[in-house]
Amino acid sequence: MQTDIRQVGGKQLEHTVLYPAERRYATPLLLLHGAWHGAWCWQSAMQDFARRGFEVHAISLRGHGHSDRVRGLNFCSLADYVGDLQMAIAALERPPIVVGHSMGGYILQSLLMQQQLPGAVLLATIPLSGTLRFLSRWMLRHPLAVARALLTGNLRHAVGTPRLAREAFFRPKIPAAELQRYTALLGPESLRMALWDGMVVKVDPALNRSPLLVIAAERDAVFSVEEQRRTAAAYHAELVVIPEAAHDLMLDPAWPQAAAAIERFAKAL
Repeated sequence: MQTDIRQVGGKQLEHTVLYPAERRYATPLLLLHGAWHGAWCWQSAMQDFARRGFEVHAISLRGHGHSDRVRGLNFCSLADYVGDLQMAIAALERPPIVVGHSMGGYILQSLLMQQQLPGAVLLATIPLSGTLRFLSRWMLRHPLAVARALLTGNLRHAVGTPRLAREAFFRPKIPAAELQRYTALLGPESLRMALWDGMVVKVDPALNRSPLLVIAAERDAVFSVEEQRRTAAAYHAELVVIPEAAHDLMLDPAWPQAAAAIERFAKAL
């Protein structure tokens, strides 16, 4: 697995690539993380995809992972993140199938209104209704953590303890060492993206021209299966529900089921 910092459209973006021992698919995969995450969250999934015969790439958006630190991250917009994704796609030799997780799924939906791709996969995505329902529910359940995040301007405080991270992203019985490691890797997130663009800036499925698959996690504490079902219906797309899985599907024990669904989708294109 090769990780470097690539100059992409004037931005220094972390880019990880893994090539298969035997290439079975001509179209590469590009994996896009969600809020608070980075390319690090895809390491195991990339190894899985490479074993299946895919060339697979993952990036970290600006201000995430090892990409450029951004002065004023809280003012980064959905359009800024879409620009990062567009530049990453343009840097590849072939247009990829893009897999967007959570916030990455919303970024991907916004891009699909402007640009056609060989395929797109929305993985536990922010739904068409945006982030309001999740944020309202999280504020009620964890008012002190959310208040600290807002008062300090560091949205990481909303999810940045093992207890909060486990409730949001993982299964209740995740091993303690894994939980500690993943929690330590969580970073800050844009307040504008979470509290404005994620609620007010809407995507339009009618403008999409790309084949699309929606994958939901049955035990997702962030976005419900019903929200994923409505998103799939709006795109006239297949919905795959992964039993017992939590929000961070790429780090969940049931990940191979999600990977198999993505492989079936790629084969059918």
